[in-house]
Amino acid sequence: MVDWSAGEYERTAAELEPAARHVVALAALLPGDGVLDLACGTGNAALLAAAAGARVTGLDGARRLIEVAHGRAAAAGVDAKFVVGDALDLPFDDGSFEVVVSVFGVIFAPDPARAVEEILRVLVPGGRALLAVWRPEGPVHEEVGVLARGIAEAGGPSRPPFAWHDPDAVRALPALDGARVDAEDAELTIERSSPEAYFAEGEAYHPMSIAGRPILERAGTYPRLREEALDTLRAGNQDPDGFRITSPYRVLRLTRAG
Repeated sequence: MVDWSAGEYERTAAELEPAARHVVALAALLPGDGVLDLACGTGNAALLAAAAGARVTGLDGARRLIEVAHGRAAAAGVDAKFVVGDALDLPFDDGSFEVVVSVFGVIFAPDPARAVEEILRVLVPGGRALLAVWRPEGPVHEEVGVLARGIAEAGGPSRPPFAWHDPDAVRALPALDGARVDAEDAELTIERSSPEAYFAEGEAYHPMSIAGRPILERAGTYPRLREEALDTLRAGNQDPDGFRITSPYRVLRLTRAG
């Protein structure tokens, strides 16, 4: 189980901010729209939506990240509310929001069907949810895959990921009855001084690494898998003098029936 309060996820959150800007732009918010930033992390999308004039609530299960989001909102001088909560049991009335956004957040919900059911419940009729989800391709996907397979082989927690990237899989969820699902593809560019620097940062600070590394170290496989994971980043590097890769993602738009 990943503790998202561990480490310094805000480093990764800063890297993901361009995707948050893209999602909020696609939402085409109107002043006064009620917006829920679901699994908000440090509040990237929430702060952007609030700056656009929306009435914003950010929700995340990690208390420390909610505290970081509070601090960012205060520093930016924007009005946004942040609460600790569960994506599978949202503490909001039916039809509370015109828009729900989630930038690589709801994809970690342990019960995707329930998460989508809750999203649609809190939307007004005709409301929309925009969910940024990773496509299963690119160097970061391959890097994470190397380590995830090693954790599973070592007896660590493992469950088949839900195909959030597949609109047909999302449409097949029971809660989607009557809702419309559209998709748009995009890419996120990630840059560092070297593949090794990028990997080392995640190794030291990312909550998933902090949770998974001890399992691999106990199994004695971490040094080998670390090098294999680094090789995937080196192979995908687009900048021979530094480090630049692109991570493909997809924005799903779920529109609740009116």
